[in-house]
Amino acid sequence: MPEPAQSPPSSPLAVPLLFDLIDRFCEHLRQSAGASPSAANTAQAYTNAMTIFKRFLQRSYSRKRGFKAPYPVMMLDSDILLAYYDWLTKTSPPKKTPSPTDPDAPPEAPHYAPSTIQHYLAAAKRFLSWGVAQGHLPHLDLGKATVRLKDGRGGAKRAYSHRKIDPNLAAIVLYYDDLPLPTDEEIAAASNNLAAWQVWRRRVAILRNRAIVHVLYDTGLRVSELTSLTRDEIDRALKETPLPEDVAIEVVGKGGRRRTVWITRDSLERIRDYLDARKDSSNILFIGSKKGTPITRQMVWKIVKEGAKAAGVGDFTGPHAFRHWLARQLFNDEEDPVPIEDVQALLGHASPTTTRIIYAPHTSKSRLHRALKRARKRPEETLSPPNSTDPEGPAL
Repeated sequence: MPEPAQSPPSSPLAVPLLFDLIDRFCEHLRQSAGASPSAANTAQAYTNAMTIFKRFLQRSYSRKRGFKAPYPVMMLDSDILLAYYDWLTKTSPPKKTPSPTDPDAPPEAPHYAPSTIQHYLAAAKRFLSWGVAQGHLPHLDLGKATVRLKDGRGGAKRAYSHRKIDPNLAAIVLYYDDLPLPTDEEIAAASNNLAAWQVWRRRVAILRNRAIVHVLYDTGLRVSELTSLTRDEIDRALKETPLPEDVAIEVVGKGGRRRTVWITRDSLERIRDYLDARKDSSNILFIGSKKGTPITRQMVWKIVKEGAKAAGVGDFTGPHAFRHWLARQLFNDEEDPVPIEDVQALLGHASPTTTRIIYAPHTSKSRLHRALKRARKRPEETLSPPNSTDPEGPAL
């Protein structure tokens, strides 16, 4: 096959080369994220996914289509998504590649997990949609590419993977509550200033970890939402005597959507103890290992996983498990279940459809049966009495 003509070097007015276009897309994601931590994390996850997409284009797709670097955008055809899917299902992940849903998880082997494939395909689709919308891929029929992917996968869309949540999840909270704290006497008895500082630092870390798991248990916050909390949101409540039973705080979630969550008095007590021990003026609620910086997402994962291991809770329990736990408690209340729209608002989902797919794929049969029995009437009970007036008029 003759070698295709190569595109000229990219310029502001020229059609960019394919890898340049991918880099522009990643920059667009970063700029669009704004100040939202959740959006920034999503942008980073998609940017990481595009690294895998580049590897596929370089090692597989370009060779099959007879193109050599630098690759033109015209290399992409309507088979791109299906070819990418096939490649992902047959290729081993590179070593030390973090999972998009769990940065602390070990590399997946010997093949990409279905959830990871779904994530990489979603990133590729978003890139192609953006490229078409920007006018850089006028030749690409994205609708046809999507249909070919669906047909190639047997027409079946993979359902959301519902993780099992250990019913003893609360044991993580109790584990940190029961951890013994270094005392003032131990700090004073330290052999030197460095040793005293290390004992004090261990005390502060335990108090911080207690407060974190309590807040996660109360609110079901995403990790990125937790790490961005500030003292401003709860300082007023901490000054009240006694502490309020609940305090409402506003958080910014995915897509910059604002919502209100409630922190209980138990959590406020742990936060107050932690802040008193810290003795600094930083407005960051949960400080990390570096002075003046928020705790990292990876550190929150480590705190939860260490607590889970020590408490004998499920091996794969992470901070997101508290979110699943809270949602399912709300849905599974047999007598007074919370409406799905309210759970959606509490969790910060864009649509109640998302809430149902993730947390309520199967409504309790017993609850449905009770609701049906309350609403169901015998045929004769539905008839209007003689000479009565139906305000809605006769049935048509």
